[in-house]
Amino acid sequence: MKHLLPIPALALLTACAPTSQYASPETFGLIGVRPYPGANDVCQVIGENDVTNPYLDDSAILVGCPLSEAGAIKDRNSEGGTIVELVGEWVLISIPDEV
Repeated sequence: MKHLLPIPALALLTACAPTSQYASPETFGLIGVRPYPGANDVCQVIGENDVTNPYLDDSAILVGCPLSEAGAIKDRNSEGGTIVELVGEWVLISIPDEV
């Protein structure tokens, strides 16, 4: 005999599943170039515009991570990144570029 979860219990389990929802960097005037460090990551390499210009130079990569993604922010810090600004829901992190 199969034991099935009652529909209300199944709905409750689905409601508890963790989801990360955040606005895109473009919502806050940032330019998201590509995911960082890999294709499935939540952080983005951030492109140049008036908002980011003070934080860009040839010696570092500017990366933005959603404020709600504390683990990703911690990972960027552990690889040598320094938080330089909070823009909307995105934390901007300057990561030294390996030469």
